[in-house]
Amino acid sequence: MRIHRWPWLIPVASSAAILAGAVLTTAVPAPDVTYLVLDAVVGLTFPLVGVLIVTRRPRNPLGWLFCLSGAGLAMQALAGGYAVYGEAHGWPATGFAAWVMNWVFFTGFGPLFLVPTLLPDGRPPSPRWRWPIGALVLAIAVLQVMLMFRDRIWVWGSEEPSPFGFVPTDVAAAFFEAVIIAMSVAGVVALAIRVRSADDRRQLLPVLAAAVAVAVAVIVDTVPPDGLPLLGAWLHVLTLPLLPAATAVAIFRYRLFDIEVLIRRTVVYVAVTCLLLGAYLATVATFDTLLRRDAGVLEPLLGTAVVAVAFAPVRDAVQRAVARLLFGNRGEPAAALSRLGQRLEVSADPTRLLDGAAETVAHTLRLPSVAVLAADGTPVSVVGGVPEHGVRLPLLSGGHREGELRAAPRSPGEALSRLDLAVLDDLAPHLAVALTAVRLAREVQSSREHLVIAREEERRRLRRDLHDGLGPGLAAICVRLDLIRFTAPPDLHEQLGEVRQLTHDLVVDIRRIVDDLRPPALDELGLGGALEDLVLDMAPDLDGAPAVAVRLPMPLPVLPAAVEVAAYRISQEALANALRHADASNVEIMVRAEPGRLFLEIRDDGRGLPAPVVEGVGSGSIRERAAELGGLLRRTSSPGKGTIVEAVLPL
Repeated sequence: MRIHRWPWLIPVASSAAILAGAVLTTAVPAPDVTYLVLDAVVGLTFPLVGVLIVTRRPRNPLGWLFCLSGAGLAMQALAGGYAVYGEAHGWPATGFAAWVMNWVFFTGFGPLFLVPTLLPDGRPPSPRWRWPIGALVLAIAVLQVMLMFRDRIWVWGSEEPSPFGFVPTDVAAAFFEAVIIAMSVAGVVALAIRVRSADDRRQLLPVLAAAVAVAVAVIVDTVPPDGLPLLGAWLHVLTLPLLPAATAVAIFRYRLFDIEVLIRRTVVYVAVTCLLLGAYLATVATFDTLLRRDAGVLEPLLGTAVVAVAFAPVRDAVQRAVARLLFGNRGEPAAALSRLGQRLEVSADPTRLLDGAAETVAHTLRLPSVAVLAADGTPVSVVGGVPEHGVRLPLLSGGHREGELRAAPRSPGEALSRLDLAVLDDLAPHLAVALTAVRLAREVQSSREHLVIAREEERRRLRRDLHDGLGPGLAAICVRLDLIRFTAPPDLHEQLGEVRQLTHDLVVDIRRIVDDLRPPALDELGLGGALEDLVLDMAPDLDGAPAVAVRLPMPLPVLPAAVEVAAYRISQEALANALRHADASNVEIMVRAEPGRLFLEIRDDGRGLPAPVVEGVGSGSIRERAAELGGLLRRTSSPGKGTIVEAVLPL
């Protein structure tokens, strides 16, 4: 795409006009320079953002509106400065300059309020908005003519009759207020509609907030509080720059127009210009107050000296601040490593050690997307999506490839610098070690889950074999011994009785072992029936006892043995706690199966958990049962509103 350079003349000319107007105005006494400050902040900020959009998106009218807005108010500053300084020094055409000052500002101030209605693509939010926007444009044109021919001329706080005017100032002022309020409200409504339907709302939320602030300032300026007639003007000074600033935030952070590279090349110098211009105006005003000169040149000279002395240190400080804003900590690898180390330290779960690693790297270097991938390509930590283009660094630990670090460039076609790559190279070994820890923790967790599942399946098989095989066999031996005893000689009765008692004791031991291996109700009734049987044993239906219900929204599928036992034991412990400590009237156990997961919830309406919560042996055991299957357990409580124990077990 061919990028034209000539539009850069607009912000340069606007800055020159503002500087000249400020110098001329502050060189002579002026009753009120509030609107000169407003001209300065708008004239410096709006053309900058506008030209950045124009050079990359020349067909988008937003860029031209931004430029026109700043240029119009810059021309007011220049015309007003020429009028007051020229009148004091006998310059020609000062009356014409004063007349121009009274209407040229609106060539920028009016289009300024159209910007929110057309963001971000330069078109109305919908075809139905064409008529309202057309009406606003017509109102701007009519008001422009009214301002050109109103009967009074205003120059920095002083008024005099206009030689060209015939429109009453009161009428023009009332129409001005109505048009500005209508445009500001329309801008807020249009942006709100766009935000609701936007794919990425973050792009327009800063601009919407700025438009709301501008609308508030307009209303306050229209109906100022008693004793504060200039409050609205100063609110304009504070809020109007928010519009280009919010647009810049959308460009910086959310790639609104894809012009980050152009912005970065000018932010430093524009910031320096604004700061030094402010320093110049403050210096001139201060010395003017102290020295009480009427029309001298000492104050501008002193202001110029201050600006000259401060230029180099201010530029360096701003450059460092902007570099940190745009490029993060790429010049401070130690700070990047410290931030990553702090993020890794706060992770309590080893398997989730890298959850915030990609976000930390992206924030450190101000990158749009970063991803940490495992060796098999599985995303472990991602922010902004997995980059398809950009830098790919292998993550090596102990000579083994643990995965890959991917980082996207800040904007399309822009390669990361050597400093960026150096920081990524410094971070890569630490990410590799953390990725190794995550892999090992997940392997340990997976092995643990397989062991628990195998253990419970083996217990179920042993219980079935003992219950269906050995137990009945021993019982049959007891019966046969009784028959033999009745037919045996009397001298063998005592010995046969001892053998029968020994066999009976073995049967009792087998039954005890069978019951200890696994709750028998699970094999006999399934999980739902076993829970109902548990409720009958632990909370019989007696007067004064809490009502306990088991609810299954849908029939449960065949569950793994380990999941059945974990759900049963968790319910058993939670129910015991509710009956023993909660002083509840109602307790509900809900079990629901979904693809790949079993949800378990035990809810009571008792007194809730004490503060602070101290986890006992029973609570710790049920949390451990959920964790050893790779599941989760959570307890929540509110004083007087009961306790909820929730468990999610993988199937």
